[in-house]
Amino acid sequence: MYRRRVLAFARRRRRWLLWAGAAAGCYLIYRHPAVASRRRRLVRLASAMASLADAAAAVASDLADFLRSDSDAVPQTLKQISKLAASPEASASASALSGALAAGVLRGYYAATPGSGATPGTEAALSDRVLDRVLSPDGERLASAVAGSFGRHLVLAFYSAAPSQPSTTGASPESWVDALTSRRCQRAIRSWVEVFTATAVGVFIDRTIHINTYDQLFAAATNPAYGARLQELFVALCSTSVGTLVKTSHGVLSSANSTGGDANASANSGSNGGVGEGWVETVSSALAVPSNRKLVLDLTGRATFEAGRSFLVCAVETACWGEGWR
Repeated sequence: MYRRRVLAFARRRRRWLLWAGAAAGCYLIYRHPAVASRRRRLVRLASAMASLADAAAAVASDLADFLRSDSDAVPQTLKQISKLAASPEASASASALSGALAAGVLRGYYAATPGSGATPGTEAALSDRVLDRVLSPDGERLASAVAGSFGRHLVLAFYSAAPSQPSTTGASPESWVDALTSRRCQRAIRSWVEVFTATAVGVFIDRTIHINTYDQLFAAATNPAYGARLQELFVALCSTSVGTLVKTSHGVLSSANSTGGDANASANSGSNGGVGEGWVETVSSALAVPSNRKLVLDLTGRATFEAGRSFLVCAVETACWGEGWR
């Protein structure tokens, strides 16, 4: 009997010792610096979430009251939110977030399209591909349809808007035209154009100062891929310019001959149809002017000199190539 009581007391004491050890361990863990710092972080996070919930509830309540009322005064909470959104810190955070999102989307796109290149450096840029799609026949049709629809709806909206009593407000088109044609407005427009042009030219020169435009033009002109297109372009330009020159000259000379007089008309009709002889006389009279004669001589001499120089250069290069080949 006594032994049983001793064993029961020992068991009871062991249990109490275990409970005391567990309590001491929990207390030590609770008072540990790492656990305390995490506990403080959790408390701050909980308080922040509670404060955010209170702010959202206050903003929602003020917004609901503002929408239900007939007042035009914006609540102070909405004004504070607008100030927060317009702050530089919020703008920087939004720009950084959007930049990171765009970079992630592009990297995912590059990784998901191994056929076009796994890395951005070994493939065409996204802007180049978009430009190629836009310049394709389907893209041109889509862009023209969008532009036409936009212009048409813009004109329809402009002309469908009812006039807002121009006689009382003084905002008639005539008053706008008078204001635009005034000296002060002309000076302002001239200043704006000068500033815009100077800024644009300055930025263009700063960005392209290390680029030789003529080298790029000649490189593009000598590219075999553009040979057929350049030939078609030059042929079209030459044919159009020559045709326009001939038609204009014929029209001017025909009108001059038709308005000349009966004696000149009969004299011209009696010798080779009149038009050819009038053109020859016009050219001869134009060449009889000393300034025109000097211009023609200068052009002829320059053309002859350039032709001779080109012939000699080609001959020398051919001879040099022949000696090197031998």
